[in-house]
Amino acid sequence: MTRIEKGRWRAIVAATVLLVAADAFAQDPPAGGIDLESSPFTAPKPGQSQEPSSGLTPRGLNLGRLDWAPIASRCAFVRTDEGGKPEVLPEPGTDEKVDDGYASFVFVTMVADHAGEGQPLERGYVMANGLVRELEKGKTAAGKDGAVVTNWRAAGEPRISVGLVLTGTQMLDDHVEYTGKMTVFWGDKKEEVSVRGRCA
Repeated sequence: MTRIEKGRWRAIVAATVLLVAADAFAQDPPAGGIDLESSPFTAPKPGQSQEPSSGLTPRGLNLGRLDWAPIASRCAFVRTDEGGKPEVLPEPGTDEKVDDGYASFVFVTMVADHAGEGQPLERGYVMANGLVRELEKGKTAAGKDGAVVTNWRAAGEPRISVGLVLTGTQMLDDHVEYTGKMTVFWGDKKEEVSVRGRCA
């Protein structure tokens, strides 16, 4: 072997030793820490099996309930088609407590603090298949038979939309309660429930 060939081999061996040492160092977590591969937020490597993406159309649609406690909200709706005792509605816009301070809702809206002119930013929240989605308010229009329809849509994936149809009002003591139906759409799946709620 010539001197140049020996030099090349030494460089290759040295580079290999450095790569192996760097790989071993990168895989050993620091004391009291974790390594990158054991983080729950690291994306799986290509070719590894992975759970279905939440953006894919679900096989079914299960509407959940939000345990909202006590967070100021503008409107809050409970499901009324499950039978049994109707849930108590805390006053939206306050931190009024119900029992242990929590209330379960199928739909909640919040309004951003607003000091300027025009409509303040309002967002809706719903839980579908265990995932809480923030929704942007769309158009509100008069519907059939004296109903008012408001559409809400998720800004990102998964694409969830909600149609809230208010069909009636009832004056109770110092507030108005609304009744109607809420339809949640996710891909080609939908679930419709009767709702009752109040707004601040």
